[in-house]
Amino acid sequence: MILHVFVLYLHYKSLFMKLFSQLLLVFVAILCLSSCKSTVRKDGTPKQASIQLDSIDARLGTFPRSASTQSTVFTFTNIGDADLEFLDVDYSCGCVSAVYPEKPVKPGKSGKIVVTYKGRLKNPGRVYQKVYFAVSGKPTNFVLRIHGQMTEK
Repeated sequence: MILHVFVLYLHYKSLFMKLFSQLLLVFVAILCLSSCKSTVRKDGTPKQASIQLDSIDARLGTFPRSASTQSTVFTFTNIGDADLEFLDVDYSCGCVSAVYPEKPVKPGKSGKIVVTYKGRLKNPGRVYQKVYFAVSGKPTNFVLRIHGQMTEK
């Protein structure tokens, strides 16, 4: 008799666990589907970010070596329908740096890229440097250029 009750207990316990795990799985699936953003348009094509830059060239003008740290701001807008992310950045020289958004830029929003030239250890003369970007939108790569003239005094 005790063995029979124990077998029934084990049988119903396994049914309960199966039912509980299936309900949990359905709940998690519904939660995931309801919270996910669509990554495709209504016509079935994938959503994509697209960056529109106000300018890709900046003139620093003529500046003395004593004021050799020069910064310029490039503005852009995400004209796509997906978040825009900056994936990689590279520089033509160690004398150039850039500050750009670390978080994704939402569709329709604008952002700024600050490019800084530090020429204290460079020889006076023509300044022409590039910053190469890779982003998650169209175009996938772009180049920002700065140029100017550094004098001794």
